[in-house]
Amino acid sequence: MNKDQIEEQMAEWLAHPMEFGVRPEMVRFNRTYKAQLITYGNVQIHLVDYKMPDGIIGRGFVNDNLTWSFLGEPVNLINDDDLFVAYCGWAWLFPALQQGTVQTTFVSTGEESKFLAKKQQEGITDIEVLSRYKIGTSELTEYVARHNGVPVKGAGDLTAEVLFTASDARCNLPSIYFLLGEQVIESIERAAI
Repeated sequence: MNKDQIEEQMAEWLAHPMEFGVRPEMVRFNRTYKAQLITYGNVQIHLVDYKMPDGIIGRGFVNDNLTWSFLGEPVNLINDDDLFVAYCGWAWLFPALQQGTVQTTFVSTGEESKFLAKKQQEGITDIEVLSRYKIGTSELTEYVARHNGVPVKGAGDLTAEVLFTASDARCNLPSIYFLLGEQVIESIERAAI
C-alpha cells in the first residue's frame, strides 16, 4: 500500500455512516509500524493523522484487516508509540469480544480478589472495578483507584499489569488496551513505506 492508498483507506473509513459519515478535511500519513503480532502474524500498520470538517482532530491506524481511529484532545496527548500499543491491544480484544472468546460476565474463581488484595498491599486504595475479562483461564481486571492520594487507572492480574497515574495521557483510553497490546506485540519496528 502506498501513501495515497493509506490516506484514502482512512478517508473512506471515516466517511462511513457508522463513523463520521463525512469525508475528512485532511488525512496525512504519519509512519508505518512493522510488527509481529499474536493472532495476526507479520503486519504493516500505518499511522495517519486527520482533521474532520467540524474541527475534530484524531489519529488512526490503517492495515488490511482492521482500520480504527482514536480521536479527541485527551487521546491526542498519547505519544504515537504508546497509541500503537493501545491499538494492538484493541485490535486483539475487539474481535475476540465479538466472537465470544473473551467473556466479560463471569464468576471469578478467586483470581480477582487475590489481585485486588495484592494491589491494596501495594498501597492502592479506593479501588473501583470498571471491567472484567476472562481469556481462557486468565481473569483480567480493569480498575480506577488511588495511590498515595493520586488517582490511578490500571488493569491486570497476578502475572501482568499496567498502572498509570491520572496525569499520564494513557489514562484517556482503557488500560486493558495497553496491557493486551504489550502481550500481543512480539516484535516491532518503525519503517518507511
